[in-house]
Amino acid sequence: MRTRTFRLGTALIASALLAHPWLPAKAAENGIGSVAEFEQSSLPQNILWKVLARNGKSKNYTDVLPLDGGTVGVAHFARGGLADLYRVMDTQEYFGRSKDDLVRNYSSNCRPKNHSGNDTGWGCYSQRWWRDGMMRFVNSRGSQDLQKRAWLNQMKPTVELSLEHGWRSDRDLAIATGIANSVGSKGFSNIAARHRWRPEEVLSAYVGNNDHRKRRRDAINDAFPR
Repeated sequence: MRTRTFRLGTALIASALLAHPWLPAKAAENGIGSVAEFEQSSLPQNILWKVLARNGKSKNYTDVLPLDGGTVGVAHFARGGLADLYRVMDTQEYFGRSKDDLVRNYSSNCRPKNHSGNDTGWGCYSQRWWRDGMMRFVNSRGSQDLQKRAWLNQMKPTVELSLEHGWRSDRDLAIATGIANSVGSKGFSNIAARHRWRPEEVLSAYVGNNDHRKRRRDAINDAFPR
């Protein structure tokens, strides 16, 4: 009798586990486990377009703007960020210059010291060869994929650090990269450390009373609701 009762209990437990496979599986399905997994997922594309670009309302893949001496693409690559873009494109095709030349002389130098705002003759944008080359690039067939690759290279330290602190959901990583795209990887990690790596607290601290940052928060909430 005891043996039959034990077998019946075991069968009931097994049935319950089969009926609820979501317990371990959901965490694995909904969590990003590595930088490679992040890069191979649709998440980067969704963050770029839905959060940073706000579905084309604030940024676009074809942007070439005078801001900060030259601002380009869906992630608004500017200054040092332009170096990441040069490294993934065929600079000879678009500019007739080497990657090293562009990285060294036309990234951070696009906005010289004591200058800000739109280029009025002091930056890269005001140089026609640079502006025309960038226009050809952003309108080229493979530009969107290359912009995504450059952005992933920029965000790799942020994603690595976030994963180390247990930020694995799509929303967590949208918060991390959305902030880092604005204030840099170091700026993001400083805010996160001050707020004990709690994603929602970090997002609130980043936003403050800044209207631009409020729009970014709203875009995160729309694309990746809590």
